Amino acid sequence: MNIRIQVLIVAVALLCMFYVINKIRNKGIELKYSLIWLALGVGILLFTCFPQLTKWLAHMLGISQPMNMLFFAGFCFMLPIIFSLSVSVSKLSNKVKRLTQEVALLEEEKRKENEGDREIE
Repeated sequence: MNIRIQVLIVAVALLCMFYVINKIRNKGIELKYSLIWLALGVGILLFTCFPQLTKWLAHMLGISQPMNMLFFAGFCFMLPIIFSLSVSVSKLSNKVKRLTQEVALLEEEKRKENEGDREIE
C-alpha cells in the first residue's frame, strides 16, 4: 500500500474517531452505540498501519487475497452495528405505539368529560 494512502486513511480514521468522541461528550450519541464505531476506527488503524497483519490474518483464515479479508472484516463489523440499530428501532417503535395509545385514551377521557360538562349546563 502506498504511504500517501496510508497517511490519508490514518488521518481520516482519526478525524472520524475524534468526531465520535466529541459526539459522546456533547450527548449527541449514546456510549453503547459509539463503542462499535470506535472499535471500527481502531481496526482500520491497525490494518492500515500494519498491512502485514492483513496478509497474516487472511492466510490464517484461508482467504486467498488480503483485500477479500478486508471486505470480510468490514462485513463482520457492520453486522453488529445493523443488529443494534434494528433492536433500537424496534424498541422505539413499541414505545411510540404505546405512547400513541395512551394519548388516544387521554383524549377520549377528555372528550367524555367535556360532553358530561355540556349535559350539566
